[in-house]
Amino acid sequence: MSLKFRLLIYINLLLLVAIFIGLFAIISSAKNNVRQEILSTQSLAVFAIENGIEKNPEIYLRQEKEGSLGLANLNELRHLKIQFFNKNNQLRDQTSSDLSMLTIPPNWFISIMEDFSTILPEKRINIKIEGKEFGYILINPEPTYEYSEIWQQIISGFLVILLFFGLVNIMIFVVFYHTLKPINSIIEGFQKLEDENYKARIKKTNIKELDIIGKKFNEMVKKLREGNVKIHKLSQDLINVQEQEKKELARNLHDEFGQSLTAIQAEAASIKKSKKEESTILALNSIIKISKNMMLSTRELIKKLSLGILEEMGFEIAITDLVNNWSKRNSSSKLNFFYDRNLDNLIPSSFEGQIYRIVQEALTNITKHSISKIVNISILLKNNKKNLEIKIFNNGVKNKLNKENGIGLLGMIERVNQMNGTIYFKKKNNFEIIIILKIAS
Repeated sequence: MSLKFRLLIYINLLLLVAIFIGLFAIISSAKNNVRQEILSTQSLAVFAIENGIEKNPEIYLRQEKEGSLGLANLNELRHLKIQFFNKNNQLRDQTSSDLSMLTIPPNWFISIMEDFSTILPEKRINIKIEGKEFGYILINPEPTYEYSEIWQQIISGFLVILLFFGLVNIMIFVVFYHTLKPINSIIEGFQKLEDENYKARIKKTNIKELDIIGKKFNEMVKKLREGNVKIHKLSQDLINVQEQEKKELARNLHDEFGQSLTAIQAEAASIKKSKKEESTILALNSIIKISKNMMLSTRELIKKLSLGILEEMGFEIAITDLVNNWSKRNSSSKLNFFYDRNLDNLIPSSFEGQIYRIVQEALTNITKHSISKIVNISILLKNNKKNLEIKIFNNGVKNKLNKENGIGLLGMIERVNQMNGTIYFKKKNNFEIIIILKIAS
Protein backbone atom coordinates (compact mmCIF):
# COMPACT_ATOMS: atom_id res chain seq x y z
CA MET A 1 0.00 0.00 0.00
CA SER A 2 1.34 3.42 -0.94
CA LEU A 3 2.13 6.06 1.67
CA LYS A 4 -0.55 8.35 0.23
CA PHE A 5 -3.41 5.87 0.72
CA ARG A 6 -2.10 4.77 4.08
CA LEU A 7 -2.17 8.37 5.33
CA LEU A 8 -5.69 8.79 3.92
CA ILE A 9 -6.85 5.73 5.88
CA TYR A 10 -5.25 6.99 9.11
CA ILE A 11 -6.76 10.46 8.74
CA ASN A 12 -10.22 9.06 7.95
CA LEU A 13 -10.04 6.77 10.99
CA LEU A 14 -9.18 9.77 13.17
CA LEU A 15 -12.09 11.71 11.66
CA LEU A 16 -14.47 8.81 12.34
CA VAL A 17 -13.32 8.58 15.95
CA ALA A 18 -13.80 12.34 16.35
CA ILE A 19 -17.27 12.13 14.75
CA PHE A 20 -18.36 9.27 17.01
CA ILE A 21 -17.14 11.16 20.05
CA GLY A 22 -19.04 14.22 18.81
CA LEU A 23 -22.23 12.19 18.23
CA PHE A 24 -21.97 10.68 21.71
CA ALA A 25 -21.61 14.17 23.19
CA ILE A 26 -24.56 15.48 21.11
CA ILE A 27 -26.86 12.58 22.10
CA SER A 28 -25.85 12.90 25.76
CA SER A 29 -26.54 16.64 25.70
CA ALA A 30 -29.82 16.11 23.82
CA LYS A 31 -31.02 13.58 26.38
CA ASN A 32 -30.37 16.03 29.19
CA ASN A 33 -32.09 18.84 27.31
CA VAL A 34 -35.15 16.67 26.57
CA ARG A 35 -35.36 15.62 30.21
CA GLN A 36 -35.09 19.17 31.50
CA GLU A 37 -37.62 20.47 28.99
CA ILE A 38 -40.15 17.73 29.78
CA LEU A 39 -39.75 18.16 33.54
CA SER A 40 -40.16 21.90 33.15
CA THR A 41 -43.33 21.52 31.06
CA GLN A 42 -44.67 18.88 33.46
CA SER A 43 -44.11 21.16 36.46
CA LEU A 44 -45.84 23.98 34.65
CA ALA A 45 -48.82 21.76 33.79
CA VAL A 46 -49.13 20.54 37.41
CA PHE A 47 -49.00 24.11 38.67
CA ALA A 48 -51.63 25.26 36.16
CA ILE A 49 -54.04 22.39 36.90
CA GLU A 50 -53.75 22.57 40.69
CA ASN A 51 -54.21 26.35 40.73
CA GLY A 52 -57.05 26.12 38.23
CA ILE A 53 -58.94 23.62 40.37
CA GLU A 54 -58.36 25.62 43.53
CA LYS A 55 -59.47 28.95 42.04
CA ASN A 56 -62.19 27.76 39.63
CA PRO A 57 -63.85 24.65 41.17
CA GLU A 58 -67.17 25.34 39.49
CA ILE A 59 -65.60 24.91 36.04
CA TYR A 60 -64.39 21.44 36.91
CA LEU A 61 -67.80 20.59 38.46
CA ARG A 62 -69.57 21.59 35.25
CA GLN A 63 -67.04 19.74 33.04
CA GLU A 64 -67.26 16.67 35.20
CA LYS A 65 -71.03 16.60 34.65
CA GLU A 66 -70.42 16.90 30.93
CA GLY A 67 -67.89 14.02 31.16
CA SER A 68 -64.93 15.99 29.79
CA LEU A 69 -62.32 18.49 30.91
CA GLY A 70 -61.62 19.64 27.38
CA LEU A 71 -58.22 17.89 27.25
CA ALA A 72 -58.90 16.61 23.73
CA ASN A 73 -58.72 20.19 22.49
CA LEU A 74 -55.05 20.37 23.45
CA ASN A 75 -53.96 18.70 20.20
CA GLU A 76 -50.78 20.78 19.88
CA LEU A 77 -49.48 19.94 23.32
CA ARG A 78 -45.95 18.53 23.18
CA HIS A 79 -43.84 16.75 25.76
CA LEU A 80 -46.80 15.60 27.86
CA LYS A 81 -49.75 13.26 27.71
CA ILE A 82 -52.55 14.33 30.12
CA GLN A 83 -55.41 11.92 31.03
CA PHE A 84 -58.47 12.44 33.23
CA PHE A 85 -59.94 9.46 35.13
CA ASN A 86 -63.13 9.59 37.19
CA LYS A 87 -63.40 8.21 40.68
CA ASN A 88 -64.23 4.80 39.16
CA ASN A 89 -60.88 4.79 37.29
CA GLN A 90 -62.61 5.25 33.96
CA LEU A 91 -60.77 7.28 31.34
CA ARG A 92 -63.03 10.23 30.59
CA ASP A 93 -60.75 12.62 28.71
CA GLN A 94 -57.14 12.95 27.39
CA THR A 95 -54.94 15.10 25.18
CA SER A 96 -54.56 14.05 21.57
CA SER A 97 -51.29 14.16 19.63
CA ASP A 98 -51.02 14.18 15.86
CA LEU A 99 -47.89 12.13 15.15
CA SER A 100 -48.67 11.61 11.49
CA MET A 101 -46.54 14.56 10.42
CA LEU A 102 -43.56 13.42 12.43
CA THR A 103 -40.65 11.33 11.16
CA ILE A 104 -40.64 8.61 13.78
CA PRO A 105 -37.02 7.60 14.57
CA PRO A 106 -36.10 3.89 14.45
CA ASN A 107 -36.65 1.78 17.55
CA TRP A 108 -32.91 1.31 18.18
CA PHE A 109 -32.45 5.08 18.39
CA ILE A 110 -35.36 5.43 20.80
CA SER A 111 -33.90 2.56 22.86
CA ILE A 112 -30.54 4.34 23.03
CA MET A 113 -32.22 7.55 24.15
CA GLU A 114 -34.29 5.76 26.79
CA ASP A 115 -31.77 3.16 27.97
CA PHE A 116 -29.23 5.74 29.00
CA SER A 117 -31.79 8.08 30.59
CA THR A 118 -33.38 8.06 34.00
CA ILE A 119 -37.08 7.13 33.74
CA LEU A 120 -39.18 10.28 33.86
CA PRO A 121 -41.86 10.02 36.57
CA GLU A 122 -45.53 10.52 35.94
CA LYS A 123 -47.50 13.01 37.97
CA ARG A 124 -50.92 12.32 39.54
CA ILE A 125 -53.25 15.07 40.64
CA ASN A 126 -56.28 14.06 42.74
CA ILE A 127 -59.31 16.25 42.08
CA LYS A 128 -61.37 17.06 45.18
CA ILE A 129 -63.91 19.80 45.15
CA GLU A 130 -65.83 20.80 48.28
CA GLY A 131 -64.53 17.67 49.98
CA LYS A 132 -65.81 15.36 47.34
CA GLU A 133 -63.52 13.21 45.19
CA PHE A 134 -64.23 13.60 41.50
CA GLY A 135 -61.26 11.61 40.07
CA TYR A 136 -57.63 12.25 39.19
CA ILE A 137 -55.43 13.52 36.37
CA LEU A 138 -52.26 11.65 35.16
CA ILE A 139 -49.49 13.66 33.51
CA ASN A 140 -47.04 11.37 31.64
CA PRO A 141 -43.92 12.50 29.75
CA GLU A 142 -44.20 12.25 25.95
CA PRO A 143 -40.67 12.66 24.43
CA THR A 144 -41.61 11.43 20.95
CA TYR A 145 -41.58 14.94 19.49
CA GLU A 146 -38.16 15.68 20.92
CA TYR A 147 -36.76 12.30 19.75
CA SER A 148 -38.05 13.05 16.26
CA GLU A 149 -36.38 16.45 16.19
CA ILE A 150 -33.08 15.03 17.44
CA TRP A 151 -33.25 12.27 14.82
CA GLN A 152 -33.86 14.83 12.09
CA GLN A 153 -30.92 16.86 13.31
CA ILE A 154 -28.68 13.79 13.32
CA ILE A 155 -29.69 12.86 9.75
CA SER A 156 -28.98 16.42 8.60
CA GLY A 157 -25.69 16.37 10.47
CA PHE A 158 -24.82 13.01 8.94
CA LEU A 159 -25.34 14.41 5.44
CA VAL A 160 -23.11 17.36 6.35
CA ILE A 161 -20.52 14.91 7.71
CA LEU A 162 -20.60 12.89 4.47
CA LEU A 163 -20.08 16.07 2.48
CA PHE A 164 -17.30 17.09 4.86
CA PHE A 165 -15.68 13.66 4.53
CA GLY A 166 -15.76 13.89 0.77
CA LEU A 167 -14.30 17.40 0.68
CA VAL A 168 -11.60 16.54 3.24
CA ASN A 169 -10.56 13.42 1.30
CA ILE A 170 -10.41 15.34 -1.96
CA MET A 171 -8.37 18.10 -0.32
CA ILE A 172 -6.03 15.59 1.37
CA PHE A 173 -5.60 13.67 -1.87
CA VAL A 174 -4.72 16.84 -3.78
CA VAL A 175 -2.35 18.07 -1.05
CA PHE A 176 -0.65 14.67 -0.77
CA TYR A 177 -0.38 14.40 -4.52
CA HIS A 178 1.51 17.69 -4.76
CA THR A 179 3.42 17.21 -1.49
CA LEU A 180 4.52 13.62 -2.11
CA LYS A 181 5.12 14.03 -5.83
CA PRO A 182 8.82 14.84 -5.19
CA ILE A 183 9.20 11.35 -3.67
CA ASN A 184 8.82 9.98 -7.20
CA SER A 185 11.92 11.91 -8.22
CA ILE A 186 13.79 10.31 -5.30
CA ILE A 187 12.63 6.86 -6.42
CA GLU A 188 13.71 7.66 -9.99
CA GLY A 189 17.08 8.78 -8.65
CA PHE A 190 17.61 5.46 -6.87
CA GLN A 191 16.49 3.62 -10.02
CA LYS A 192 19.12 5.48 -12.04
CA LEU A 193 21.69 4.72 -9.37
CA GLU A 194 20.73 1.04 -9.53
CA ASP A 195 21.37 1.23 -13.29
CA GLU A 196 24.86 2.59 -12.49
CA ASN A 197 24.01 6.07 -13.68
CA TYR A 198 26.26 8.10 -11.39
CA LYS A 199 25.08 11.40 -12.87
CA ALA A 200 21.67 11.10 -11.21
CA ARG A 201 20.64 14.08 -9.09
CA ILE A 202 17.57 15.07 -7.07
CA LYS A 203 16.37 18.62 -7.55
CA LYS A 204 15.36 20.92 -4.71
CA THR A 205 11.66 20.62 -3.75
CA ASN A 206 11.34 23.38 -1.09
CA ILE A 207 10.17 20.70 1.34
CA LYS A 208 12.69 20.66 4.20
CA GLU A 209 12.66 16.92 4.95
CA LEU A 210 12.73 15.85 1.30
CA ASP A 211 15.45 18.40 0.53
CA ILE A 212 17.59 16.87 3.29
CA ILE A 213 17.10 13.41 1.72
CA GLY A 214 17.87 14.85 -1.72
CA LYS A 215 21.04 16.54 -0.46
CA LYS A 216 22.26 13.34 1.20
CA PHE A 217 21.42 11.39 -1.97
CA ASN A 218 23.38 13.80 -4.16
CA GLU A 219 26.37 13.63 -1.80
CA MET A 220 26.19 9.83 -1.83
CA VAL A 221 26.04 9.76 -5.65
CA LYS A 222 29.03 12.10 -5.80
CA LYS A 223 31.06 9.83 -3.52
CA LEU A 224 29.97 6.75 -5.48
CA ARG A 225 30.96 8.47 -8.71
CA GLU A 226 34.36 9.37 -7.28
CA GLY A 227 34.74 5.87 -5.88
CA ASN A 228 33.82 4.37 -9.24
CA VAL A 229 36.49 6.52 -10.93
CA LYS A 230 39.02 5.40 -8.33
CA ILE A 231 38.07 1.76 -8.85
CA HIS A 232 38.50 2.05 -12.62
CA LYS A 233 41.82 3.82 -12.16
CA LEU A 234 42.91 1.29 -9.55
CA SER A 235 42.00 -1.56 -11.91
CA GLN A 236 44.01 0.06 -14.69
CA ASP A 237 46.93 0.71 -12.36
CA LEU A 238 46.80 -2.88 -11.12
CA ILE A 239 46.97 -4.12 -14.69
CA ASN A 240 49.96 -1.84 -15.32
CA VAL A 241 51.62 -2.99 -12.10
CA GLN A 242 51.08 -6.62 -13.02
CA GLU A 243 52.63 -6.04 -16.42
CA GLN A 244 55.51 -4.18 -14.80
CA GLU A 245 56.05 -6.99 -12.29
CA LYS A 246 56.00 -9.55 -15.09
CA LYS A 247 58.63 -7.56 -17.00
CA GLU A 248 60.72 -7.16 -13.85
CA LEU A 249 60.42 -10.85 -13.07
CA ALA A 250 61.37 -11.75 -16.65
CA ARG A 251 64.33 -9.38 -16.49
CA ASN A 252 65.48 -10.83 -13.18
CA LEU A 253 65.15 -14.35 -14.50
CA HIS A 254 67.08 -13.38 -17.61
CA ASP A 255 69.77 -11.43 -15.79
CA GLU A 256 70.19 -13.71 -12.79
CA PHE A 257 69.32 -17.18 -13.94
CA GLY A 258 70.19 -16.71 -17.62
CA GLN A 259 73.69 -15.57 -16.90
CA SER A 260 74.14 -18.18 -14.18
CA LEU A 261 72.92 -20.99 -16.40
CA THR A 262 75.15 -19.76 -19.24
CA ALA A 263 78.12 -19.77 -16.86
CA ILE A 264 77.24 -23.28 -15.67
CA GLN A 265 77.06 -24.47 -19.26
CA ALA A 266 80.43 -22.87 -20.04
CA GLU A 267 82.06 -24.44 -16.97
CA ALA A 268 80.53 -27.82 -17.77
CA ALA A 269 81.83 -27.60 -21.35
CA SER A 270 85.31 -26.73 -20.07
CA ILE A 271 85.23 -29.73 -17.75
CA LYS A 272 84.26 -31.92 -20.65
CA LYS A 273 87.16 -30.63 -22.75
CA SER A 274 89.75 -30.37 -19.97
CA LYS A 275 91.88 -33.34 -19.17
CA LYS A 276 93.59 -31.74 -16.17
CA GLU A 277 92.35 -32.52 -12.71
CA GLU A 278 93.18 -29.03 -11.41
CA SER A 279 91.08 -27.31 -14.09
CA THR A 280 88.21 -29.69 -13.40
CA ILE A 281 88.23 -28.86 -9.67
CA LEU A 282 88.28 -25.12 -10.38
CA ALA A 283 85.34 -25.48 -12.78
CA LEU A 284 83.34 -27.53 -10.26
CA ASN A 285 83.95 -24.94 -7.51
CA SER A 286 82.77 -22.24 -9.89
CA ILE A 287 79.62 -24.23 -10.64
CA ILE A 288 78.94 -24.64 -6.89
CA LYS A 289 79.39 -20.90 -6.29
CA ILE A 290 77.10 -19.98 -9.17
CA SER A 291 74.47 -22.46 -7.90
CA LYS A 292 74.56 -20.92 -4.41
CA ASN A 293 74.03 -17.44 -5.90
CA MET A 294 71.10 -18.79 -7.89
CA MET A 295 69.57 -20.24 -4.71
CA LEU A 296 69.95 -16.90 -2.91
CA SER A 297 68.41 -15.02 -5.85
CA THR A 298 65.57 -17.54 -5.99
CA ARG A 299 64.93 -17.10 -2.27
CA GLU A 300 64.79 -13.33 -2.61
CA LEU A 301 62.29 -13.60 -5.46
CA ILE A 302 60.13 -16.00 -3.47
CA LYS A 303 60.16 -13.60 -0.51
CA LYS A 304 58.90 -10.81 -2.72
CA LEU A 305 56.20 -12.88 -4.41
CA SER A 306 54.81 -14.86 -1.45
CA LEU A 307 54.22 -14.58 2.30
CA GLY A 308 55.49 -18.03 3.17
CA ILE A 309 58.10 -16.33 5.30
CA LEU A 310 55.39 -15.47 7.85
CA GLU A 311 54.49 -19.11 8.33
CA GLU A 312 58.11 -20.21 8.46
CA MET A 313 59.57 -17.48 10.69
CA GLY A 314 56.61 -15.80 12.43
CA PHE A 315 55.42 -12.22 12.13
CA GLU A 316 58.03 -10.47 14.29
CA ILE A 317 61.02 -12.14 12.61
CA ALA A 318 59.51 -11.70 9.12
CA ILE A 319 58.81 -7.98 9.57
CA THR A 320 62.23 -7.43 11.18
CA ASP A 321 63.90 -9.27 8.30
CA LEU A 322 61.98 -7.11 5.78
CA VAL A 323 63.11 -3.90 7.50
CA ASN A 324 66.73 -5.04 7.90
CA ASN A 325 67.02 -6.09 4.23
CA TRP A 326 65.70 -2.68 3.14
CA SER A 327 68.13 -0.94 5.47
CA LYS A 328 71.05 -2.88 3.93
CA ARG A 329 69.97 -1.91 0.40
CA ASN A 330 69.46 1.76 1.39
CA SER A 331 72.51 2.49 3.52
CA SER A 332 72.17 6.25 2.93
CA SER A 333 69.01 6.30 5.07
CA LYS A 334 69.01 5.75 8.82
CA LEU A 335 66.13 3.41 9.68
CA ASN A 336 64.82 3.20 13.25
CA PHE A 337 62.50 0.26 13.83
CA PHE A 338 60.60 -0.52 17.02
CA TYR A 339 58.38 -3.54 17.58
CA ASP A 340 56.39 -3.84 20.82
CA ARG A 341 57.15 -7.27 22.29
CA ASN A 342 53.80 -7.20 24.09
CA LEU A 343 52.18 -7.80 20.70
CA ASP A 344 53.18 -11.47 20.69
CA ASN A 345 50.12 -13.63 19.93
CA LEU A 346 47.82 -10.56 19.97
CA ILE A 347 47.82 -9.74 16.26
CA PRO A 348 45.10 -11.72 14.43
CA SER A 349 46.63 -14.06 11.84
CA SER A 350 44.42 -12.47 9.16
CA PHE A 351 46.09 -9.10 9.92
CA GLU A 352 49.71 -10.27 9.73
CA GLY A 353 49.90 -10.57 5.93
CA GLN A 354 48.12 -7.23 5.45
CA ILE A 355 50.47 -5.40 7.84
CA TYR A 356 53.51 -7.02 6.21
CA ARG A 357 52.37 -5.84 2.76
CA ILE A 358 51.61 -2.32 4.08
CA VAL A 359 55.13 -1.95 5.54
CA GLN A 360 56.64 -3.46 2.38
CA GLU A 361 54.69 -1.03 0.18
CA ALA A 362 55.66 1.92 2.40
CA LEU A 363 59.36 1.03 2.13
CA THR A 364 59.02 0.63 -1.65
CA ASN A 365 57.41 4.09 -1.87
CA ILE A 366 60.20 5.60 0.24
CA THR A 367 62.76 4.12 -2.15
CA LYS A 368 60.91 5.44 -5.22
CA HIS A 369 59.64 8.82 -4.03
CA SER A 370 62.02 10.13 -1.37
CA ILE A 371 65.63 10.82 -0.48
CA SER A 372 65.10 10.14 3.18
CA LYS A 373 67.86 10.50 5.70
CA ILE A 374 65.68 9.29 8.57
CA VAL A 375 62.99 6.60 8.42
CA ASN A 376 61.09 5.65 11.58
CA ILE A 377 58.81 2.60 11.75
CA SER A 378 56.99 1.58 14.95
CA ILE A 379 54.38 -1.07 15.71
CA LEU A 380 52.89 -0.49 19.16
CA LEU A 381 50.08 -1.54 21.49
CA LYS A 382 47.71 1.27 22.47
CA ASN A 383 44.55 1.86 24.51
CA ASN A 384 45.04 -0.91 27.10
CA LYS A 385 46.02 -3.53 24.52
CA LYS A 386 42.87 -2.93 22.50
CA ASN A 387 44.40 -1.10 19.54
CA LEU A 388 47.44 -1.61 17.33
CA GLU A 389 49.19 1.53 16.06
CA ILE A 390 51.53 1.53 13.08
CA LYS A 391 53.59 4.66 12.31
CA ILE A 392 55.79 5.05 9.22
CA PHE A 393 57.74 8.30 8.98
CA ASN A 394 60.29 9.64 6.50
CA ASN A 395 61.77 13.12 6.12
CA GLY A 396 62.86 13.24 2.49
CA VAL A 397 59.85 13.27 0.16
CA LYS A 398 61.04 14.41 -3.26
CA ASN A 399 57.90 13.88 -5.35
CA LYS A 400 54.33 15.04 -4.76
CA LEU A 401 52.38 12.25 -3.16
CA ASN A 402 48.62 12.10 -3.66
CA LYS A 403 46.69 9.42 -1.80
CA GLU A 404 43.97 9.62 -4.45
CA ASN A 405 46.33 8.91 -7.34
CA GLY A 406 49.12 6.77 -5.92
CA ILE A 407 48.52 3.05 -6.50
CA GLY A 408 50.64 2.23 -3.44
CA LEU A 409 48.68 4.48 -1.09
CA LEU A 410 45.35 3.29 -2.52
CA GLY A 411 46.47 -0.27 -1.87
CA MET A 412 47.29 0.63 1.73
CA ILE A 413 43.88 2.29 2.19
CA GLU A 414 42.13 -0.80 0.81
CA ARG A 415 44.08 -3.14 3.09
CA VAL A 416 43.31 -1.00 6.16
CA ASN A 417 39.60 -0.94 5.20
CA GLN A 418 39.61 -4.73 4.97
CA MET A 419 40.81 -4.79 8.59
CA ASN A 420 38.15 -2.20 9.61
CA GLY A 421 40.93 0.16 10.64
CA THR A 422 41.68 3.86 10.19
CA ILE A 423 44.55 5.38 8.21
CA TYR A 424 45.86 8.96 8.34
CA PHE A 425 48.33 10.74 6.07
CA LYS A 426 50.28 13.70 7.48
CA LYS A 427 52.39 15.73 5.08
CA LYS A 428 54.00 19.05 5.78
CA ASN A 429 57.78 19.11 5.57
CA ASN A 430 57.82 15.37 6.24
CA PHE A 431 55.52 12.50 5.38
CA GLU A 432 53.93 10.22 7.98
CA ILE A 433 51.43 7.38 7.79
CA ILE A 434 49.46 6.46 10.94
CA ILE A 435 47.31 3.33 11.04
CA ILE A 436 45.00 2.38 13.93
CA LEU A 437 43.68 -1.21 14.06
CA LYS A 438 41.33 -2.67 16.65
CA ILE A 439 42.65 -6.04 17.83
CA ALA A 440 40.55 -6.56 20.99
CA SER A 441 37.03 -5.66 22.11
